[in-house]
Formats: sequence, C-alpha cells, structure tokens
Amino acid sequence: MSDIKDFCTFCDPNVEDKKKIYYKTKNFTVWLSVGQIVEGYSLIIPNDHYNCIGALPKELQEEYLSLKSLIRNKITEIYGKCIFYEHGRAGYCHVQPGEELCYHAHMHALPVNANLKEKLVRDGLFPIKLQEPADIFSKYYELGQYLYYEDTEGQGYLFQINRPIPRQYLRTLTAQAIGKPELADWHKYPELDKLWTGKKKLLRALQGGESN
Repeated sequence: MSDIKDFCTFCDPNVEDKKKIYYKTKNFTVWLSVGQIVEGYSLIIPNDHYNCIGALPKELQEEYLSLKSLIRNKITEIYGKCIFYEHGRAGYCHVQPGEELCYHAHMHALPVNANLKEKLVRDGLFPIKLQEPADIFSKYYELGQYLYYEDTEGQGYLFQINRPIPRQYLRTLTAQAIGKPELADWHKYPELDKLWTGKKKLLRALQGGESN
C-alpha cells in the first residue's frame, strides 16, 4: 500500500515548494499559493495529514486559531483586507486518491474585499453562521463536509453541501468577484512575480517571528 506522502505535496514538499513558505509554527506552515489571484494569497497548512481544517485534533485547534488570527492581522496590515475560505472535503476534495493538494487540509487566506457569502447563497447553498471561530471543529463532525467562508470582519460561515461542488469552486468565485475570472486558472496564470513580492512583504511584517 502506498504511503500518503507518495502523492501528497503538502505532506512532503519539494525544494521549490519549500521556497513558498514564509511562516512556521510547531505544527503548521504558511505558504504563498501558486496562482496568486491577488498578491499575498496564502495557505495555512497543518504539517501532519488531516482531511480538512475542521478535522484538526483538539490539541492543534488553539494553535491553528492563533495562527489564523496572526495571518489575518498581517495580511490586513499590508493589504487592507483579508478573507478566508476552504473546501472542507467537499466536491473534488472528497475523492481520493488523486487530489494530492486538496486531500490535505489547507485554509486559503486572500487579501480581497469579496463577499462570497452572497454568491454562495445565490447558488443555493445554506449558510451556518459560526458563533465562535472554534465552532468549525464541532460543526464539521455534524456535517461531514462543508464549504467555509470568513468575511473581512472575521465572521465565519459553513455551507452545507446539497449538490456536487465544482473543482476550484471558491477560487473561481473569488476571481469573478474581483473582475478577473481568468485568474481562476492557476496553471495558466501562476502569477509568480506576485508570489515572490508578497513573500518579501509578509516576511518583513512577521520579522521577529519564526519564519522561513
């Protein structure tokens, strides 16, 4: 039987992928995403393999929430706004093996002022407003899979899955929201210049922390 690291990039990043990392804690790394829809587009990734952020064990939850708050603050400090989203084992991320990236939990952090909640509701998905950031963990075990969106004010929502979710769904909605739908295709538009510029800015903002 193949080990999970045989096909999971996030479990065992190569030399080039490690260059995208700009911050580390004991159990998490923060990368710049290839396909920078906007400069500073980041991924918060647990070092160990979990299906989604909602599935993080209790001993990692406080560390994750503290890290997410830090990344929000730094992205907002540099770019003026920040949203988060995740395909929580929904759609293509519920099919394995074969999706080496989305099978490993990763929360997207983007410096955009996009209201994805309205778009998701128009698409017929029902929002569950989280009363506390930690509710993502208990709600995951109720729902089994979800879409997660957190607005620029820090309010998080889980969306119940009632139909097949297209590949790169939330990325596509974000690219459309900023008027650049073509950037949803990260293979065609890797935007590497934005990636390296964003890394320099975020490293400076995080100086004094444990960074790569």
